[in-house]
Amino acid sequence: MKKIMSIITKAVRRAPRASLLLTLAAGIIHLFYGMRIQLIFDRSALAQHELWRMLTCHWVHLSGDHLFWSAMTFLGLGSLCEVMGKKRYFATLAVSVVLIPAAIWWGMPDLMIYGGLSGLDCALYALLMVMLIKREIRSRSRVWVAFFFLMLAGLIAKITYETVTGLTIFVSNAHCGMVPVPLAHLVGGAVGTTIGLLKDTAIAVRSNRQRPNRHSFLPGNLMTAQKR
Repeated sequence: MKKIMSIITKAVRRAPRASLLLTLAAGIIHLFYGMRIQLIFDRSALAQHELWRMLTCHWVHLSGDHLFWSAMTFLGLGSLCEVMGKKRYFATLAVSVVLIPAAIWWGMPDLMIYGGLSGLDCALYALLMVMLIKREIRSRSRVWVAFFFLMLAGLIAKITYETVTGLTIFVSNAHCGMVPVPLAHLVGGAVGTTIGLLKDTAIAVRSNRQRPNRHSFLPGNLMTAQKR
């Protein structure tokens, strides 16, 4: 019995609790229209010093499709990043949460309303790809290095498509007047890439201590990363 409880305890400790809670928060917020109105990025409200909207807007979605695709992508990518590198995961979220709406405020003065996790999704996607590339470089696996480089390049292709066409890839935006915000995705991708490339001696020491678990999922063991 003690052995079983020990296994359960270890599993709970390794579970991506932050990603689960943040995804759940997006779902709960979507159920209450009044809450969404108070938390979304609204330029006129921000001009009245309702500055919390700069942080909370990421968890507000404009439609059920928008919520489903953004939140499920966030849960998948966030869970992988949280397990592989918790410190980089939290650093990426913290920086992206602030920089994305700030970039929109200064760079897109005509955009009045913004919401959704897609900018954070791009940040986590880029972070995951960089971490996998670095891991495969250490393993000297050229095939996987090239594969993950192509996956990372796919993010640039996605942002380019959105910029040129004004359309989203996964979410239908015809019926709700929703438009993609490539700047948010570009900033998120840049943040994830930068933090993924940073050297962190504390993370390096921790990964050395836990080396038996480091290859427990994803290629080298022939499992592919989730892509948005």
